[in-house]
Amino acid sequence: MKKIMLIDGSGFLFRAWYAIAPIYNQDWKNINVVFGFSRMMLKLLLEKPDYFVIAWDSPVKTKRHEEYEEYKANRKKMEDEFKSQIPLVKELVNALWIPNITAPWYEADDIVSTLVSNYKDIPGLYLQVYTSDKDLKQFLAENIQIQDSLKNQTTSLLDFEKEYGFEPKRIVDYLALIWDAADNIKWVSWIGPKKALTLVQKYWTVENIYNHLEELTPDLRAKLEEDKESAFFSKHLIELLEVPDLKEKNIEDLSLKIDFNSRERILIEERKFNSMKKVYDELKKLYTQPQQLWLF
Repeated sequence: MKKIMLIDGSGFLFRAWYAIAPIYNQDWKNINVVFGFSRMMLKLLLEKPDYFVIAWDSPVKTKRHEEYEEYKANRKKMEDEFKSQIPLVKELVNALWIPNITAPWYEADDIVSTLVSNYKDIPGLYLQVYTSDKDLKQFLAENIQIQDSLKNQTTSLLDFEKEYGFEPKRIVDYLALIWDAADNIKWVSWIGPKKALTLVQKYWTVENIYNHLEELTPDLRAKLEEDKESAFFSKHLIELLEVPDLKEKNIEDLSLKIDFNSRERILIEERKFNSMKKVYDELKKLYTQPQQLWLF
């Protein structure tokens, strides 16, 4: 079975920033994000997946920002020490010729979801998605798993069904009913995760919940009626978007063809990534050694 790894690059950047103490190079500039991100990428590449892609968030405001000005407005401003390292990370990724995609107006999870939709039905293909976004769990299947970038936790289809008790595609309806603190999305007031879980398990969709309000208690019905607009708008914002330019993207474009010339080695030397050199050498050996033929 062949494998494709799809990476939400932003999740790995934040994980490196918060998990790794400052590391200073010879110019006394913090390079902990570059170091941490590179280590995580190299370790994944050591598994030698057949296909690999990093998705980046749009450098400009997204379609969701256009529709909802408060989208992600509660997030802290990125520290300059963090922000300044992102171009260095992308420089190293491009130097290694690792496939990576940015789509203006779209978020990384829109890119990942479009690619998953493209490839999920290819026979003999296993998809491993690395993200902390819950909305991508809607794609869980026998051949698709989600690896939480921040919690380092893997979720399979079976894991999801045991936790939620409904099919993965209903996660959008569940999230529409509760407050998404990460994205600052409105929700139905006073309906927490437990009540939302019960509603989705019974009625499946936001639309169907509102079609059966007469079956609910007066208090619950009143809450849902009061925040009906928020519930439907939240679901609209949460739904992942298709990136048109990627809809027909050939999976072979995401084949790993790492370029082991002197460029990335120089980058590693320049940034004083001494502990990365061993992993880099293992990676180079893995991807450049001749294939062994066994005779029986």
